[in-house]
Amino acid sequence: LRSMALLARLNGVGIACLFLILAFIGASAVANGLAPEALAPASLAQPSLKVLGTLALSFFIHSIAITIFRAAATPAHNARNLGAAYALVLLTYVSVGVSANLCPPLGDPASLESAAARNSFLSVRQPPSLATPLLVARFAVVLQCVTVYPVLVYAIRTQTFCALVYRDPYPGALPVLGLNAIVLCATAAVSIFGLHIADVLRFTGAFAALVMVYAVPAGVQWAELAAAARSSRRARAARLALTGGLLCCGCLTVAVQFE
Repeated sequence: LRSMALLARLNGVGIACLFLILAFIGASAVANGLAPEALAPASLAQPSLKVLGTLALSFFIHSIAITIFRAAATPAHNARNLGAAYALVLLTYVSVGVSANLCPPLGDPASLESAAARNSFLSVRQPPSLATPLLVARFAVVLQCVTVYPVLVYAIRTQTFCALVYRDPYPGALPVLGLNAIVLCATAAVSIFGLHIADVLRFTGAFAALVMVYAVPAGVQWAELAAAARSSRRARAARLALTGGLLCCGCLTVAVQFE
């Protein structure tokens, strides 16, 4: 597709699916109840620098969101819509994290550390009373992926072609089909080889942010410094130190993912 118009309408279905998933998360918390050992110090997760990968992914997604909002029918509502989108994302992550840890499935906090939980909370065993809601929530996830996947492919295509190659989001059918095939093969490989989605997200966030969030802004600043011959030596040194530190942060974010 050449534009986001049709994809934006289809993505409305994904929002409805999101509310179904949130409803299941609430039902799971009520059905499982508060685990007595959930607030014990030994059960609390230890902080890890690996979370920087997921945090970096949020900054990368912000640049993708800006690309998507360029096709909005009413640009005046972009700030409101973007705020609502981030609020929904925050609500989803917080509700899953808090309810799953305070009210673990079947009252077993160890189930959250299983291989199934690393891929999806919906893969963890739930009480029999939640069999139907769990099925509906899983279907909602599949439907949401079907509507969101084309949007992500469009955003990747726009970012790649506009920033790196053609300066045009739709340079022709052949380049678009080629890039789509690469993205499709990469995502299919994740399913075929059974990679954990948590690992995929943090590595994707770390490497994508290294390029788009850290390296590109630093490169732009260095290019401006090279062109600005009149700037003082102290100002140039300060900007070099700042951008160099920014790039080091990106490299650190990638390095800690291999721990």
